[in-house]
Amino acid sequence: MKKGFVLICALLLLPSCALFPRRAAEINWPEKIDYMQALCELDMAWKGMNYSGSMSLSLDYPDKLQFEIYGPVGNTIVYLKKDGDRFLLVAGDEKFSDENAFEEKFDITLRNFLDDVTLRTKLENSADSLYAVRERYRVSYNLSDQNNKICWEGAEGRICIRFFEARFNKE
Repeated sequence: MKKGFVLICALLLLPSCALFPRRAAEINWPEKIDYMQALCELDMAWKGMNYSGSMSLSLDYPDKLQFEIYGPVGNTIVYLKKDGDRFLLVAGDEKFSDENAFEEKFDITLRNFLDDVTLRTKLENSADSLYAVRERYRVSYNLSDQNNKICWEGAEGRICIRFFEARFNKE
């Protein structure tokens, strides 16, 4: 009888856990990132594209970058892989093998995006934030207080990546 009661309570409480926002683990960010594997959340309103959802990101600076953006049922809706000179971007039914497609779609060069994520951009510090200024956008970094967020803001809108888990060594 007790086992059945516990099982019923667990089944009733499990769906309610999905309603609570996911808390990020404490991440100790290095000054510059050479390698990263991360689970993230993407929040984007950029060039008419609006999306919020899960994302995985892995990189090995400077030549390897891969990310997947997942739909509400776990399907991949955007996939990007750069490995040396090879490049693939799949967004919906569109496939691109030219790195310039990333810049055309997002108005951010892939090299700048990679430098922004790996903290290699010239960073400036104000009283309450760390940021970088690019020609067409500003990158703000909030990598403390369990926010773990990098945002690109410009005339095209805003893209934010919130990191829930990140690993910076290849072990």
